[in-house]
Amino acid sequence: MKLRTRLYVGLSAVALTFAVAGYLVANTQRKYLSDQIDQQLDSVAPFALRIAQGALEGAPLPLPGNAASSTGQPAGPQLSDLYIGHLTADGTLTPVLSGQLVTGSPSVNVTQATTASLRVDTRPRPFTVDGTGTPDRFRVVVLQRTDNDGWNVIALPMARADDAYRRLLLAGGIAGLVVLAAIGLTALWVVRLGVKPINDMAATADAITAGDHDRRVGTFPAGTEADRLAKALNTMLDERQAADTRLRQFVADASHELRTPLTSIRGYVDLYGAGGLRGEGALDDAMRRVSAESQRMGALVDDLLLLSQLDGGGELQQSPVDLAELVDDAVADARAVQPTRLITAQLSGALQVVGDARRLHQVLAALLHNALVHTPIDAPIDVVATEEPDIVVIDVVDHGPGMDAITAARAFERFARGDASRSRHSGGAGLGLAIATSIAEAHGGKLSLETSLGNGCRFRLALPKQR
Repeated sequence: MKLRTRLYVGLSAVALTFAVAGYLVANTQRKYLSDQIDQQLDSVAPFALRIAQGALEGAPLPLPGNAASSTGQPAGPQLSDLYIGHLTADGTLTPVLSGQLVTGSPSVNVTQATTASLRVDTRPRPFTVDGTGTPDRFRVVVLQRTDNDGWNVIALPMARADDAYRRLLLAGGIAGLVVLAAIGLTALWVVRLGVKPINDMAATADAITAGDHDRRVGTFPAGTEADRLAKALNTMLDERQAADTRLRQFVADASHELRTPLTSIRGYVDLYGAGGLRGEGALDDAMRRVSAESQRMGALVDDLLLLSQLDGGGELQQSPVDLAELVDDAVADARAVQPTRLITAQLSGALQVVGDARRLHQVLAALLHNALVHTPIDAPIDVVATEEPDIVVIDVVDHGPGMDAITAARAFERFARGDASRSRHSGGAGLGLAIATSIAEAHGGKLSLETSLGNGCRFRLALPKQR
């Protein structure tokens, strides 16, 4: 069942419950009013019988006023509301007393009177009949006459009780219409703010699945759950599209990087097959070049596999690592590559972390290699390692030309190069900083960059002491 259908069914059940409750309340009130009239009939019955007996004996009727009991207390309603009649065996009803406010007479027949008089109850039970000559109904008590000449009919009109009942029904009906209108507006409001957004989001998802990748969820009233959900979905879709774009670019760059050494190797193989390597030393030189290209291609594949493992949450070794020793080793390796370069190391504090020593050394080597390649030979390089309360920070600072904002923003992207004019042979594949970033994040740390044109670069590696 659809959510919209469930909503309508639920609201309809609420409306039906309200209608039934209103009906029960109205009928309960009607029963209460009827019981009140019955109590009045019960209290006025002795007085009414005296009036009927007096009429039978030819005595004058009492003066108008309240019926009174022998104790002097009011015993019934005003005479203006009382009807007393004589019902004969042939069904003729003759009024004995008809109050000023009584219109018409109760429609009582012999069958009803006979049934009522056959009751063995010591107390007569009132019943309701329609009126003759009036739209009003009457609450009636029928008693057998002492001379057995028919029955005494004592009745009170139910006009006020019926009017109250009708007013209650009218008020309930109006209230019901108001409630139904409120329920209808609530349903429209909920559908508009709750169900319609869900349908729109489902339609958007279907459109994206069908190939419309630029489709996005529309806007909804600010501050609503639908608005927050729409923004979250649109953000997710944007991130997914950006990730797909990066993936396609990554595949294209990787293919291009692999194509270059493969093309060189294939060229030498074709040249050898065509007999073009007959000169002295030509074959040896070709094999040397093929070996170099295959090694470069193997290194690229190893880097790609490492990135894949790190992206997939590949496990690293977890053991105590002395970063001071790693910094010394990395600086010594860099000095060996460029002996004339001024490279300094400043270490302070207990530089102990938990992690994979080999991978962390790879990060330091990548940062130093990046500084060696991207700066002039006379630009100094400083490596500063310090201890903070919960982390160890290593800064690799070069005093080279620095980067502009656009280049710095792409520094950690895969296959990104600070200088696009450099060849792949001199500049590498552009994976060094990407791998360093992934290794740092795998250790729960972070690799960041501070740079500007003319002010060099500061690469900061922050690692937690405990994982």
